[in-house]
Amino acid sequence: MHKQGYWGYIFTLPFILNILVFVLFPFIFSGYISFTQWDLFNAPEWVGLDNWINVLKKEEFWISMRNVFVFALIFVPIQTLSAFLIAFLLNQAIRGKSLFRLFYFLPVVTPWLAGGVVWSWMFNYQYGVINWVLEFIGFDPVRWLDNKNWIIVITTIALVNVWKGVGQSMIILLAGMQNVPKEVLEAGQIDGASGWKQLTHIVFPIVTPMIFLVMILSTISAFQAFDVFLGLFGSITTGISEANMVPNLTIYRDAFLLFKMGPASATAWLLFFVILAITLFQRYFEKKWVHYD
Repeated sequence: MHKQGYWGYIFTLPFILNILVFVLFPFIFSGYISFTQWDLFNAPEWVGLDNWINVLKKEEFWISMRNVFVFALIFVPIQTLSAFLIAFLLNQAIRGKSLFRLFYFLPVVTPWLAGGVVWSWMFNYQYGVINWVLEFIGFDPVRWLDNKNWIIVITTIALVNVWKGVGQSMIILLAGMQNVPKEVLEAGQIDGASGWKQLTHIVFPIVTPMIFLVMILSTISAFQAFDVFLGLFGSITTGISEANMVPNLTIYRDAFLLFKMGPASATAWLLFFVILAITLFQRYFEKKWVHYD
């Protein structure tokens, strides 16, 4: 028995080391760095709350938070609803549903480098296929990614992010729908429940835990948005204006382009507290609509 416990510690050691080295240490170290001035080359110099105060005083921080909030408000509901409807349709007895599942999941495994280039060309003001369609049906072309109106830019990026992430959410919801007892659906059909009533009164209440999980993961993903912006704009220094920045872009710029690790760490921690507060807010309303029975 003692020998089995010994080998158990050995086999779990890599996992424990991974948590200590790549999770716990960076977590604690970034908290310390947020109270220092550090450029990666010289020793950190303690400055107290200066980094936190300066970040909160900067207009660009509040602009980036405004952008990421709007990004999340557009991205999370659209992705959750789209994934739910797609999962419901693909859970029906239709031909080639495995091919359709692959089709919807394919963007998830598509690198942002490739996807961003394709979408940036599609949104091109002069040669993009989207503006070509708009002109064909009689509308004026739109500057999707370089518009002076930041809401248009953020909305465009959020919709592209839905294309990228809806497949993963669809798989989670589809797994939940496949656990819905067929007897319950058949009983609903016998009682005269239409497809819409089955969806809203039977399927939806049963899969609310999975919907809640998708909403939590999508919200966290939205507030950590980085690669979708970088994939579409190509460069932080020249491609993205200050009006369209989000927190993770400013963190990356301050830390690895300007070597201001202190302000970058302070911004990262502020973002962490925002995500934590929103997650707790979602958890507060969990019992009001999520059914685990």
